[in-house]
Amino acid sequence: MNNNGSKMNRSSGYTLIEVLIGILIFAVGMMALAQLQGNLARSGGDANARTVAMNVAEETIEQIRVFSKLDSDGVEHAFADIDGDMTNSVERAGFTYTVDVDVQDYWYNADAGEFQATNTGDKVHPDFKQVAVTVSWTDAGGFNTGSDSDQPWTGDSGSITISDVISSMTSPSGGKVALGGGGGDTLYSPPVDYNPGQNPDIVSINLGDNKFKESTTPLPDVLRTDELVETSFDVVTYSNPNNDTNATFLRREEFRAVSCECTLRIPSGGKGGLRPTIWNGEEYDEGEFVSKPYGESASNQQSDLCGLCCRDHHDGGNGEYDVAGDPGMTRYGPFRSDGDYYKTGSLAGNHKHYNRGANGQLVLAEQDGDRYVEACRLVRKDGFFRVAQDLRQEGLNAFPESFLDSSDEVDQYSDYVTKAVNAYKGSVLYLDGYETKGIDMPKPGGVTPAVAFPASSFSNPTLMSDSNGYAKQQLRSRGIYLDYMTEDLRRKIICLDGLSPGESGEVCDLERVSSALEIIPFYDVQLTWLSRWNETPSTYPVDVTNQAIADGNGHSRGVAELTSGYGDTTIKVLAHGGSLGLTGTD
Repeated sequence: MNNNGSKMNRSSGYTLIEVLIGILIFAVGMMALAQLQGNLARSGGDANARTVAMNVAEETIEQIRVFSKLDSDGVEHAFADIDGDMTNSVERAGFTYTVDVDVQDYWYNADAGEFQATNTGDKVHPDFKQVAVTVSWTDAGGFNTGSDSDQPWTGDSGSITISDVISSMTSPSGGKVALGGGGGDTLYSPPVDYNPGQNPDIVSINLGDNKFKESTTPLPDVLRTDELVETSFDVVTYSNPNNDTNATFLRREEFRAVSCECTLRIPSGGKGGLRPTIWNGEEYDEGEFVSKPYGESASNQQSDLCGLCCRDHHDGGNGEYDVAGDPGMTRYGPFRSDGDYYKTGSLAGNHKHYNRGANGQLVLAEQDGDRYVEACRLVRKDGFFRVAQDLRQEGLNAFPESFLDSSDEVDQYSDYVTKAVNAYKGSVLYLDGYETKGIDMPKPGGVTPAVAFPASSFSNPTLMSDSNGYAKQQLRSRGIYLDYMTEDLRRKIICLDGLSPGESGEVCDLERVSSALEIIPFYDVQLTWLSRWNETPSTYPVDVTNQAIADGNGHSRGVAELTSGYGDTTIKVLAHGGSLGLTGTD
């Protein structure tokens, strides 16, 4: 104790043992952290290597897929060049990848209904090749954590394998209308069953050679009544050699029609949009991007496709692939009159756009930021929808409820459609600038030989009486559409018709297409619930429905009902002749 009688205080602190234990714990933690960093670097490097290897494998598959011919000529990549002797090295991101390609040939045996690894039918080429691409590497990336920390770390080797099936049908012809002659073993692709649609809503048009084309019933999706609508429908081509329900699917074309509100933009800084997507007889050619006037979707409360519609549906500008002698290729509405295009100024070459005024009148949109309304037809190309040229209605016909129920009536109508299309084709094949000539499709009875539709379909009155059970009936309408045909497409049609002025026996550059009808872009579409119906005199003695369009055709149009009294009622059907007609808006 000190003089004050208190205990002596001892100095506080850490002993040497405690300090050593603390250093040991810290060292162990730092070693674990260093090991973690090394593992992270290794994992990151391996993940990066696998990602790059996957990209290399996918690129290899795509390079193999894009061949231009079947037989090898030693110059261009051909289907016959796809074999197992395809090993090479690729330098990517500082690492070396080895690419090995394994190929297995398959032939379709129509009798057995399966694919086989042996050629049992004496075919020149296999129908498919199964390609397996293996990409391996020895450098997984990362860095050494040892004494040579400035040197790359060479970790475990790795490899990935992806496989795909490649058809003997060349990629450019992947969208052909018809590929086979009606028999299963003549198809490039495996047969896929298809059940033709039911009459009278869906009508199969006979293309010849046991091939048929039909359009599904257009289904609208209403976003704003009478203004903003998106309508979807497909055009299916199939083979049916036995004339039964066991048809074989050949081709599907997916279409959308949209009505949109847009904001006009004057081009600056290289901005613009795509040229129209156009049918070339074998597939749809996507247009190139050019600097031209464009638009922007004016609202997010409309179809998601309106962004594309507003942007691309403009003309003008100069493209690398423009054809001077075929200006219709660069225009979305090639059948518009010359006065519908701007001649000078920042909108030169573009067709005019309009908005609705307060009283329903058309108001020209010609300044940057002006609003306008638009209608587009889009087609799926390589998995994506692209804006195609406007639909052009060349025929609109109406029928009583009883017509098109029987196969004989369907045959009559199909005969009319194909004869009318052929007659139209014959009128335009050799006409330069035919789109401005005002060629019309022949009406029923106006083709040779004339088609004998039931008289009640077009001229004589249809009786509606309670005693005969005709107090109410669903009238029907169908529209026939023909797309613009480029000069190149018309040359192909001329060749298929045997009218080519070239040497005798000239071979058309179209595989497995037996008639021009297979490549003429025409569609017969059910328009009953998209057309506008009216009667004269109004509601007496027959009234016809014309309700506002609802989703999925959940509305009534064209239902004629006997009200009271007696006499004649004239019922008319109207439909806008362009893309707008398939949205049911105007």
